[in-house]
Amino acid sequence: MCRKDRLWGIGRRMNPLKLNPRARRLTCSKTGAEVPAGEAPRPWGLCRCCPGPGSPLMVRYEPDADRWKLDGAGASARGIWKYEPLLPVLEPWPGYAGDVGLTPAVRHRRLGQPLEVELWIKSENGNPSGSFKDRGLAVAIALGRACGAERFCLPTQGNAGVAASLFSARLGLPPCLVYMPQDYAGSAYHRAADFFGAQVEFHGPNIAACGKRMREQFADQLAQGTLTDVSTFFEPGRLEGKKTMGLEIFEQFGAAALPEVIVYPTGGGTGLVGIWKAFEELIALGHLSQEQQLPRMVAVQSERCAPVVRSFHAGHDAVETIDSAGTIADGLDVPGAIMGHQILKVLRDSGGTAVDVTEQAIQDAFARLGRQGVSCGYEGAATLAALEKLRADGAIGAGCRVLLLNTGGYNAALASR
Repeated sequence: MCRKDRLWGIGRRMNPLKLNPRARRLTCSKTGAEVPAGEAPRPWGLCRCCPGPGSPLMVRYEPDADRWKLDGAGASARGIWKYEPLLPVLEPWPGYAGDVGLTPAVRHRRLGQPLEVELWIKSENGNPSGSFKDRGLAVAIALGRACGAERFCLPTQGNAGVAASLFSARLGLPPCLVYMPQDYAGSAYHRAADFFGAQVEFHGPNIAACGKRMREQFADQLAQGTLTDVSTFFEPGRLEGKKTMGLEIFEQFGAAALPEVIVYPTGGGTGLVGIWKAFEELIALGHLSQEQQLPRMVAVQSERCAPVVRSFHAGHDAVETIDSAGTIADGLDVPGAIMGHQILKVLRDSGGTAVDVTEQAIQDAFARLGRQGVSCGYEGAATLAALEKLRADGAIGAGCRVLLLNTGGYNAALASR
């Protein structure tokens, strides 16, 4: 076995992946119906209790709070798997995701001072493919493989396809099948996915169209389970990986000084739901108090594609799909949300809100962040634009401790669009 094989554990000598025995149950995110993990279809996908295609499933744990320590030994070498007791699959091998997560939360006084807030930014660009997508896909690919998946696929118009390709490569699996909209051929995302060995196909004008095409073309393989769809919320692993942002926020700020507001750029909303799920699990473990004021969650979207914002302010229980007018923030160009019911629930349970911002406001915030030395994409810039709007409206008061989720770093090929 060559040095690379020894490093990544590729090949038949790799230990088989195992499910976390603490992950006892799966629940339907919409109805709450429970399925014992051992009785769930393999690989884990959408529920079977709701009308097709089903609703997202959520993993429920029974961890031993006395044995689980947030600051466990060797955590720095394990990345997000330092949180293994609250992940659905055991670490594939030491270091599989050692470079994923544990991203810093940094206070930015020069940006916060004119807004009269205590401003913090958690930047995800230190992940191996440059964005927070690595958290979710690292867990999704490992979980799917532990459940018998042979190959993975997904539609994407951003970093998710890159991350899925990277972690498929780390497990030595057949090339990830990545569907992108037609005009993404030759894009930075296309080149990055290709670099990690993906099979990239192109179809249609947007992620909805290419996802529909992918599921039609590979319906038999998807039904048989030989091909597994790791689209946003189509399986529970991506949510569990994104949840680690919430666990890190708790560790970085502490129970007594959590952010009062967390501003999150929302496309599919996996991270927003995941951060809140982390807080709920920390309460169950006794690390946070039931009576404690948790952060208010704010969903940010472009005004050209704002289904969550519209549905939230209309008082809906689920997010209604819209026709997107397109946005420079690729990660926000998501016209529907299969987990919209949970996104809206999190916003309301936390006392938060949803806000849309103009394309010009996103570009202005992007330039402002760059001049302050903050590496970001348009999605991260949207959070600053949203904070400025919420301060102007009085929805966020002076002196408030605010955390912006900066989901990825600057990419010249994308910023020139």
